[in-house]
Amino acid sequence: MLVPPAHGWSDPLSLIAAGGDASGERLDLIQPHGWLLVLDGQDRRLIQAGANLPQLLGQSVEEALGRPVAELLGPVAARALDRAIAQAGSDMIGPVSLRLDRDGQRRRLIAHGQWDEGGLILELETAPPLGDAGMVTASFGAAIRRYRHIGNVDDLAQTVTQDLRRLTGYDRTLFVRMPDGGQAQVMAAATAPGRDEGPSVGFVPLRPLETSLLELNRARLVLDMRAEPVALLPAINPVTGALLDLSRVSLRQPTRLFQGHGRRRQVRGVLAVTLLVGGRLWGYLWCESADPHAVSPSVRALCEALGEIVAAQIATLEERASIAARTNAARGLTRLSRLLRQGAQLTDGLVAAQTVIGELLPHSAMVAGIEGSHWASHDLPPLPHWLEALGAEGAARREGIAWRPGVLGIDVPDGHIVLLRDGKAGWNHAELELAQELHHLLAERQAEIYRRRTEQQLHVMANFDRVTGLPNRTHVLQALQQALGVETDVAITVIGLDRFRAVKAALGEADADALLAAVGKRLRDCIAAEDLLGRIDTGEFAVLSYDGAAERVDSLAHAVRDALRAPLAVAGREMFVTASLGLVPEADGATDAAALLRDAEIASAEAEAAGGGGRRVFDADMRARLTQRHVIYDRLRQAIYFTNGVRPVFQPIVRLADGELTGFEALARWTDPDHGPIPPNTFIAVAEETGLIVPLGNHILVQSCRQVAKWNRDRADNPLYVSVNLSPYQLDPSRLDIVRWVTGVLEMTECRPEWLRLEITESGLIGQGGEAVGILRGLRDLGIRLAIDDFGTGYSSLAYLQNLPVDTIKIDRSFVTAMARDDKGKALVSAILHIAGIMEFGVVAEGVETERQEALLRQLGCDRAQGYLFAKPLEADMATALVHHAIAMPGQGTADSRSLRAGRWG
Repeated sequence: MLVPPAHGWSDPLSLIAAGGDASGERLDLIQPHGWLLVLDGQDRRLIQAGANLPQLLGQSVEEALGRPVAELLGPVAARALDRAIAQAGSDMIGPVSLRLDRDGQRRRLIAHGQWDEGGLILELETAPPLGDAGMVTASFGAAIRRYRHIGNVDDLAQTVTQDLRRLTGYDRTLFVRMPDGGQAQVMAAATAPGRDEGPSVGFVPLRPLETSLLELNRARLVLDMRAEPVALLPAINPVTGALLDLSRVSLRQPTRLFQGHGRRRQVRGVLAVTLLVGGRLWGYLWCESADPHAVSPSVRALCEALGEIVAAQIATLEERASIAARTNAARGLTRLSRLLRQGAQLTDGLVAAQTVIGELLPHSAMVAGIEGSHWASHDLPPLPHWLEALGAEGAARREGIAWRPGVLGIDVPDGHIVLLRDGKAGWNHAELELAQELHHLLAERQAEIYRRRTEQQLHVMANFDRVTGLPNRTHVLQALQQALGVETDVAITVIGLDRFRAVKAALGEADADALLAAVGKRLRDCIAAEDLLGRIDTGEFAVLSYDGAAERVDSLAHAVRDALRAPLAVAGREMFVTASLGLVPEADGATDAAALLRDAEIASAEAEAAGGGGRRVFDADMRARLTQRHVIYDRLRQAIYFTNGVRPVFQPIVRLADGELTGFEALARWTDPDHGPIPPNTFIAVAEETGLIVPLGNHILVQSCRQVAKWNRDRADNPLYVSVNLSPYQLDPSRLDIVRWVTGVLEMTECRPEWLRLEITESGLIGQGGEAVGILRGLRDLGIRLAIDDFGTGYSSLAYLQNLPVDTIKIDRSFVTAMARDDKGKALVSAILHIAGIMEFGVVAEGVETERQEALLRQLGCDRAQGYLFAKPLEADMATALVHHAIAMPGQGTADSRSLRAGRWG
């Protein structure tokens, strides 16, 4: 038994399913020459039917509703229908022949239908008298064989219309073509003997609704155009609560446009067969009769098959024609490409190729404008007129071309070509493809012309500076390399204008170029004629000095300073500039020009970093320092992102009252595979200078949270905390949303907020201004505790600290060290502890290294401490051993435990 579709199935044509379209078109009516029954999907009871049901069953729709199909059509018909349902697929049913016995009369019916979410939609039509079906089928087969030998679509249209008229018996059959966006065209017509040709009216373009319905129903029969349509009763399907979807029903009433075609052509019977080529509506076969004319469902099925075969033959013929057209087009494009290369200008090639362009794209006139020159083949409006027409609404566009009926525009670099046709004739798909190919050929030819023009300028551009006219870096390097090759005595001086980036930003591009040109002129006037002056970078010039260059370095430096001492006139005002000089007095047997020039640049940069206006002679230590910073940056970046080479170590924080371990401070350590351990003060400085401090701090935070979460899994009653340093850069909202980031880290590592403490220095808070307080409050709202690191070493006031949402202050090691030396240091720590008590801050003393320091801190009431007295920063495994008591924590006044500091913890 066929299972109805699942609830919720719907046809994609939502307007049709809703019983109408946006213009109020009624699509829920049926034609009166057949009967439509909607049966329940389970028990086959009638739930909806056409109002003409009494003509078939002799009883009203109201009497028939709710009764099973066996009572309505009789047991013989019901059994035949059950067999058809059992043999059917998942959608369509039939056609099946039914015999209706009622009141002593027998009626033969043809039934077919399909499942809908509202039930089984069953269509019934009177079966035609039995005839010579074999002759019809044989005629159909002979027609199909003839189609295979037809060589063009026009001949195929003539043959098909004759065959279809004989097959269906209609007065006339027409072969209708539906071009894209154009008027429908009748390509062929066939009329029965003795019938007139009918009115010579055409077909208006179809709306999307008609197109969709034709694509959905391949053979569409309208028995009587003037017959009153039949409504369904009840109007609302009781299963779905909506109008029944009749989009696939053969008996559905035709649309207004469909009926309009019939009225204009003065016909009453119509059969339309869709021609789908390549998935789109190519056209349709139209059969019409002056009187109502019925064809059986079997003939409709043959017509549908005929439409499929004709569509396939059209596709084959069009493909053959397309191949031939492409071959001819390829030959024409080859000739066109050769002709376009005549002459030095693109317009020369266009004049030579005009005949071939006319063969490929037939046109009546051409208008062109390229690189400011305009010409036309006839007396026509100028190019802007046609470009405006192509830019208006209704024009179509593809890559490189735009068109509308009668006008085709082809883009050219720095111009356009417009082809015109008389009568606003359209452009077919093949012509548009040829136009795109012509666009590509013209673009390639114009690019070739541009290349030839620019080749004449490349030498100057490659060797001389555009702004100053001086030799550029490439030229200077070539001259230096040549001098080194012949072992000429040469010295290199790089003249860097101080703070030129800021000057350029203030002046703007144009005025900065004017300043450079003025500086270049001054320098050219003060440099010896035998020396080479060039501009090698944005604000840098270089001088190559020959013949006793080392002895002339001092005089050159003085000459440059004297030349730049006077003001420079730029944009109507006077400006002063200074320069920093970097010198390499002797080549010393060097062979690498680029390395020597770079050394001079390094020396110039160091001179500017020292305050500007001076000079530096290069030495190897300059390069080593610069190289070291870059190496550390590269390897640190790799260690953070790829090798996980940066790791946290953990220094215990001890409660002084009982020596109990309360937590750890996480500190970043880095061991490079090639260079070994890198001191924190070395790589932290590079990280802050280059911006790597943000990913470095984030990396340490993630690792520390993950580690403290592991430690506290078995310490529910006495959890530890980990204290992590925050860089001021991490509090910069433009770099990182620290609150959101920490929230994600806590969730990812399963670290509870109370297990994490974040530290930031006083100077870091001051540097962030008013935003710091809001950011810290956001962190505090997460449940995280905050600490001020190196307390007392910054410049923040007590009033400022009072407003910070912090919990702890950490006394800097410098105060702890001074505390044991004299009473002033002890008094200062006492004061800090007193202030912390007033503000209800916790206190951690850093850098505790002696027992005397520990005793004094305990005496003064300090809460917690950390330092080498207790332990150096521990690797994660040693810290874990301490947490799990595999290493004893030093107890207060226990000499044996104290010995572990220097031994197992040292």
